[in-house]
Amino acid sequence: MSEDYPVHLELQPHVHLIRGANRAKFPEANALLIDDEILTLVDAGASKSHIVKTLTDLGHSVKDLDRIVLTHFHIDHKGHAAELQEESGCELLCHPLAERGVRTFKGMVQDYGIKGNPMYSDWISAITTWVPHVTSNYRVTGTFSDNKPIDCGETELIPIHTPGHTHDHTCFAINDYNTLLVVDIDLTRFGPWYGNVVSDIEQFESSIRKIMELSPRTCISSHLLNPVTDNVQGRLAEFLAAFEKRDEIILGLVRSGLESLEKLAMHPTIYAEFPHPIYYIFEEFMVQKHLDRLVKRGRITIEDDKIILSR
Repeated sequence: MSEDYPVHLELQPHVHLIRGANRAKFPEANALLIDDEILTLVDAGASKSHIVKTLTDLGHSVKDLDRIVLTHFHIDHKGHAAELQEESGCELLCHPLAERGVRTFKGMVQDYGIKGNPMYSDWISAITTWVPHVTSNYRVTGTFSDNKPIDCGETELIPIHTPGHTHDHTCFAINDYNTLLVVDIDLTRFGPWYGNVVSDIEQFESSIRKIMELSPRTCISSHLLNPVTDNVQGRLAEFLAAFEKRDEIILGLVRSGLESLEKLAMHPTIYAEFPHPIYYIFEEFMVQKHLDRLVKRGRITIEDDKIILSR
């Protein structure tokens, strides 16, 4: 695929952003290449041709890869790791909580929480059409620990466990906390995504606050072509505020007569529109999580699947 932007961008010595195809929109995502003593790829969901071109432009081949580090188990992040590992014999590291979802397609389905969903067969069909490589088994060779640096030579990657998007989601500081790979705390206009059984709104909010407390100067998103360097705290705060805004949108829609999960999800409420019918699955997951917390907060009750606003 020919892109209208450079495939890779040097961010600092040894650190290169590999931009995903289609402007890094799902099912593509950015990756990082640490061109250091230990040649390390962080995530493998960018187009394989983009990964190969970056390696080639820097004087390497896939066979030179020493290590792949995965930020979490999602298809747009583990991506081509299995085939890259097969070609290079490199290590493959992930968070301990990611192992099930990374190793096998069955494990990934469990962590997505969609087995038994009425649209499951449609989802399987879409996956095998869009990203058939993620149905492979992946050979995880080790795990990393929160806050324990991963040595690449002159460059260190410091894992920061930031659950919420998924239970295993991990950001990485690069040498210090001024520059962070924030992964799917992605600062996009869409806002946070938490459409799996292992996703959690409250954890997501806490993780964003954790990143804010580190006061980074640069945030590298998995789904933006350029790192965020202006108004970083403001962008993070805006991303965090999306949860409460969505709560209020849902309450407003209930007042307007959308008094069930199904009606809210079909509206849709969080997605502006469904790019494909299977996105209903994830819309429903996310709306349900909002309803659960609105019940906990005493804002609504649910009786016989009907949402009732509290007075």
